[in-house]
Amino acid sequence: MAAPATASKTVQIYQPSGKDGVPSHPSLSKAEFPIDAFQGKWFVIQSTLGIWKTRKDVTITYTPHTPPPNLAYNDHVQYRSTSSPSSKPLCSIVGISTLLPTAAQSSTDTQPHQEHGAHFKWRGSGWLRIASSKWQVLGYDLQEGWVVTFFEKTLFTPAGLDVYARQPGTLSSERLSEIVKATQSLGGEAGKLAEGFFEVTHGV
Repeated sequence: MAAPATASKTVQIYQPSGKDGVPSHPSLSKAEFPIDAFQGKWFVIQSTLGIWKTRKDVTITYTPHTPPPNLAYNDHVQYRSTSSPSSKPLCSIVGISTLLPTAAQSSTDTQPHQEHGAHFKWRGSGWLRIASSKWQVLGYDLQEGWVVTFFEKTLFTPAGLDVYARQPGTLSSERLSEIVKATQSLGGEAGKLAEGFFEVTHGV
């Protein structure tokens, strides 16, 4: 059963950082982003990324690789094709997501709230080592168990958005709608991308 939304809590989603990497809100900064609470398994429940249109049971698990100040997560993606039975073993993509430095960090008067705490560069492991991409968190509520992430365009893939949940079905349809609408209301590239959200199914 879906958990009821907290009526008094407003969904807050923020614009992606600019070229300087400075976070668009203090909650995304090194001073405030909860790197430990963010760790663990997340279920991708909504996306605009074409790769997930023919996939289901998509999860991303972040585990510690390198501690701060050189923060990096082991990044383990698992999924099945939508045509595969749930009994089929999951496919995997393994890589490392490393926190990107903020351009302003070169300044001696840079404060922790000016340094991004949730903007990463992913690089694949093994035969995928040649592949890389950048992604960042745009908003989250770790008590309710959701995150919105933005993936930057690469030479091979378009920009896109994901909505993560700690478990599929734990967010009410009303809360999920609020998250999607808040992302759409950003305008710009992220807002336009959010018009293309679709459901990523689990356990079917």
